[in-house]
Amino acid sequence: MKSLRVGAPGSPGTPPLSGQLRELFGPGQPLDLTLNQLLERTADRGPYGLMILLCLPFMAPVALPGISNVFGVVIVMLSWRIFRGEPPRLPRRIGDRSVQGRVLGRVISASIRILAFVERLTSPRGPAWLQSDGARRFNALVLAFGGLLLAAPIPPIIPISNLVPAAGILLVSASMMERDGLMIWMGYAVTVGGAVYIGLMSVLQFHLFVGLWRRFADPVAEFFRGVFS
Repeated sequence: MKSLRVGAPGSPGTPPLSGQLRELFGPGQPLDLTLNQLLERTADRGPYGLMILLCLPFMAPVALPGISNVFGVVIVMLSWRIFRGEPPRLPRRIGDRSVQGRVLGRVISASIRILAFVERLTSPRGPAWLQSDGARRFNALVLAFGGLLLAAPIPPIIPISNLVPAAGILLVSASMMERDGLMIWMGYAVTVGGAVYIGLMSVLQFHLFVGLWRRFADPVAEFFRGVFS
């Protein structure tokens, strides 16, 4: 199977992704863009550019509501194509879905500094093992797992439940894009830590709900019996 090739952002003359995104969502650009258009405009970065872009809204102080499920599914789809060594492509049903360029641009502009900071930390280090087919497939599974965490219907009462998996996806994608075999370990740590955090918070909140139910179920039932009897 033919291995998937990504752009080489470290090569001379290639602007950083943060600069490309500033131009993409700058003044005079279309107000609405489809996911396929975003994928096309970040094509020189392979699928990792779009994955990073989709994670940036969750880095902002106020994230766009209702996008984590869609963006998570897109990341899983792109990860599957990376795993299979296929070119990045989205089916029309999802790829032609429009996103609000103006609103998304504002959110991305608020979080673009985080990407610029990550770009300053990444550089081609240990690229030999990172470019092997085994590493590519393994990292695709890591990205897919992060996408599933984003897409999962996690209650919003769990703090930063979207930020943590998005940060892991961003770090792993940036490391693959920049061929950084050192920074990617931080991406692994954030992804595993995020999964543990979400799991623990879910268990704690389940036990809290059960405890509250046991405490108040009988008094509430007696109240309604008295009202309707």
